Amino acid sequence: MNIIRRCLLLVVTVLSACASFTAKAQYTLTTLVTFNGTNGESPRDGLIADASGNLYGTTQYDTVNDSGTVFELAAGTHALSTLARFDSTNGSGPAASPFVDASGNLYGTTYGGGANDAGTVFKLAVGTHAITTLASFNITNGQNPAGVLIADASGNLYGTTSSGGANNSGTVFEVAAGTHTLSTLASFNGTNGSTPYGGLIADANGNMYGTTWGGGATGNGTVYEVAAGTHTLSALVSFNGTNGFWPWSRLIADASGNLYGTTYGGGANSDGTVFEVTAGTHSLITLASFNGPNGISSFAGLLADASGNLFGTTYGGGNLTLHGGGGAGTVFEVTAGTHELVTLVAFDDLDGAIPRCDLIADANGNLYGTTQSGGANGQGTVFELSPVPEPSTIVLAGCGLTTLALAALRRKSRQNKSQEFHSLLPNVQSLQGLSSPKFSRKMD
Repeated sequence: MNIIRRCLLLVVTVLSACASFTAKAQYTLTTLVTFNGTNGESPRDGLIADASGNLYGTTQYDTVNDSGTVFELAAGTHALSTLARFDSTNGSGPAASPFVDASGNLYGTTYGGGANDAGTVFKLAVGTHAITTLASFNITNGQNPAGVLIADASGNLYGTTSSGGANNSGTVFEVAAGTHTLSTLASFNGTNGSTPYGGLIADANGNMYGTTWGGGATGNGTVYEVAAGTHTLSALVSFNGTNGFWPWSRLIADASGNLYGTTYGGGANSDGTVFEVTAGTHSLITLASFNGPNGISSFAGLLADASGNLFGTTYGGGNLTLHGGGGAGTVFEVTAGTHELVTLVAFDDLDGAIPRCDLIADANGNLYGTTQSGGANGQGTVFELSPVPEPSTIVLAGCGLTTLALAALRRKSRQNKSQEFHSLLPNVQSLQGLSSPKFSRKMD
């Protein structure tokens, strides 16, 4: 399978930080959209962008059909338009972000609805805003897809279902281009994993990788591989609680083939982890553990800059005075090399709460995502996190020179980098041979 890059992920410049500062003070949080039910409710995943900078996403619910929406935020104005509403017949409750092809068509999955109320794969044609059901799951061939789709160069789509299949533990599937025939490539059996919520990534040879919420040696989840050609499904790593448990997230990979992701729980404080699986040996390394104030329980995949710093969101933690001590969630950074975990922002309900999303970024280093709840109506938000401009004078003893040097380096770097949204396939990640994005879900 000749895997191509997933389309329309945003590329950005390097986000560096003075080692003497925490990154939290360097970002400004702006609420771009507040959902109100009519325009959607409870976005479960992040956003995707087209070449013009328009942002697209899904909400799990709405007050019209209670089945969710596909929405667009216009570039510049951030005006929200509801492109389509699900009505159960054509799907219900999309839990993953869509992706955009070169023509501007959107593709995605719904967790429920369709012919058998077991979920669908859908297409939203550019311009028409009409939802077309490409495939309906029937439990035997899978049930309840929750992850994003990936595509190969021929337009075949690949994804996972969280249940159903031969052992009712989930599947890896393909939807053929043109015919839209749905084929089960592999079924999970518990030993090799169970309940894959996250989507897939793929290497240049067509091997695909992902995580499962459960199963494996101790029932705490796995990182798995689906071999190209044979579609043999193997658990590369089993989580054991100490090194994390219940990974939900999709993975990212660096140029050497090392894989990175997050877990919902486990680790040093039982609040979840950021982990690495080394290429070749498949050793599992805990890079960072959440502890409450710096976050609790990540559902999100990671975003990486060109220096190897990792960015993501946590479902809880941060301001522990909220939600009965559970917090409203955070945006975090794990710095390359030291693996220091830094909170960039802690949500406070009014500006959003409970983010489950992967982040995307633009060429200026602005981060974009969604919160599942909070905001003015308590039904979720779309947010932007913008770096605060570097100071032009020394303001703090001991760090001013470093700050100025970094500012100069950043300005020089930005002069050499595009300031527009670029077209990278954000749902298909190649471990080898991907052109070098400055900020993406694949690390260089």
